Amino acid sequence: MRAIIFGITASILFASPTFAASTMSGKELTALLSQDKQLILGGPKEGYQGELNISKEGTAKGQVKLDSGDVIAIEGVWHIAGNKFCRTWKGGRDAGKEVCETWVKTGPTSVQVKNGKKDLGVNSWK
Repeated sequence: MRAIIFGITASILFASPTFAASTMSGKELTALLSQDKQLILGGPKEGYQGELNISKEGTAKGQVKLDSGDVIAIEGVWHIAGNKFCRTWKGGRDAGKEVCETWVKTGPTSVQVKNGKKDLGVNSWK
């Protein structure tokens, strides 16, 4: 009887859909951003939250509000290079510098954003 219960439990556990984290490919990034898209930046427990409107033409504009209350404007250009989202913003801590991000899937509409091994935060969309 225990073997039957274990077998049923194991089959339920292993048959359940799970989400495996993987890096978004250039093809996936291009498909996602081939139409204008609004990204939700950060969120609860991230230290910031905001929105970024990305145009399919390669520009973006938005802002984030830090938990401290400071607001940081985001504006600039972006493109896809290989499997990376590359951006150059006019303001902020890396103003004028190109930063190429890897987007690691954390769900069907969310990613963990990384630059090399550095964690830059989270993005999501509807």
